[in-house]
Amino acid sequence: MTPIRSILAITAMALGMGAAQAHNVWLVPDAQGAYLVQFGGHEGKLESFDSSKLKAVTAYDRRGRKIDVATQAATDGVRVKPAREPAMLAAEFDNGFFSKAEGSPMVNKPMDQNPGATSGVHAMKFHKTVLQWGLIARKELGQAFEIVGTDSKDPQAGKPMKVQVLKDGKPVAGVRLSIGEDGTPVTSGADGTAMVTPVEGRNQLLAILRIPVQGNPKTTQLSYEYLFAFQTHD
Repeated sequence: MTPIRSILAITAMALGMGAAQAHNVWLVPDAQGAYLVQFGGHEGKLESFDSSKLKAVTAYDRRGRKIDVATQAATDGVRVKPAREPAMLAAEFDNGFFSKAEGSPMVNKPMDQNPGATSGVHAMKFHKTVLQWGLIARKELGQAFEIVGTDSKDPQAGKPMKVQVLKDGKPVAGVRLSIGEDGTPVTSGADGTAMVTPVEGRNQLLAILRIPVQGNPKTTQLSYEYLFAFQTHD
């Protein structure tokens, strides 16, 4: 994909990014050639966030080599400026601990700081935006929870594509995936792979993994959510 097509593709993704979102993190381009890290919830409602929750933003070229990035806190998120045009951007976001007591609403505190709390969750978010498909889409980045594209060809609307879900670098079965929140869900198999069918234009492939926790005073569950963004091509 040419640089111009690359920018047009991610801009198209950004225009409707909120249409079908679980709570997650993603990046959108700005007019100065940088990217804005955003966080939002259901139905695409943007939420402000503490910049310290953003644990990492990384840019890669088509061969998988890291590109230097400069980050700056902004009123509307965190602004990321790669040193040169990226083929992929990745982010990791720790949304912290939430807990609740019986009959009470969820609060943004670990259980040991919420008197009477009986359940809790530690919510972590992960993201990739693929701008230029190819080797980089098939590269494992080593994220704690990760979706990797396995096909060598660009994704095409209406044609199944294979992806693999990894937890700590190992295939994980039983993970729910869907194209957007309202897409038909599929589940990863024993080898961590699943077949999904992209739609025309922008796609947000979502994955959710919940892991029960015992013996931790802060939480009773780990929550991993992934948003894998890409554009279909002719």
